[in-house]
Amino acid sequence: MKFLLPLFFAVAIIGANSAYGYGEISTPDFKIVNSLGEEIKSPVIDQQLNLQTPLKNLSGKTIDWAYIVQIINSDGAIVDLNYATGSLVKNQTLTAALSWTPHSSGNYKIQTFVWDNLRDIDPLAPVSTHAKGVSYKARRPAHIFSQNIN
Repeated sequence: MKFLLPLFFAVAIIGANSAYGYGEISTPDFKIVNSLGEEIKSPVIDQQLNLQTPLKNLSGKTIDWAYIVQIINSDGAIVDLNYATGSLVKNQTLTAALSWTPHSSGNYKIQTFVWDNLRDIDPLAPVSTHAKGVSYKARRPAHIFSQNIN
């Protein structure tokens, strides 16, 4: 009887994850890149950032998806919320990307969600959270060239 209770919880958790689609889409590698696809390690204000995640369909069927990105500042306020939708055929992988341009320096939490659509909100992958600092980039002084004219 003692082993039935943990077994019940394990089945309930696995069943809940399957019922909500966890495991149908893999999201292995979140990155922040520029428009050329180069990874950005230290973002600065007023720099366009592309927040990208590869989506891989692990199921044997076509899946509709909604990729949602939420940016939260250090005060806990949502400063940006954006989404893209599409579908994946079985075994297809594509990289979903949304852009964000921070207008102030500080620490931000970036949360990504992959749902089946924007209406039913059934998750297809676990929520992914990433912390990122944005700094103020001081302008470099212009180079002054001097030339002696004899």
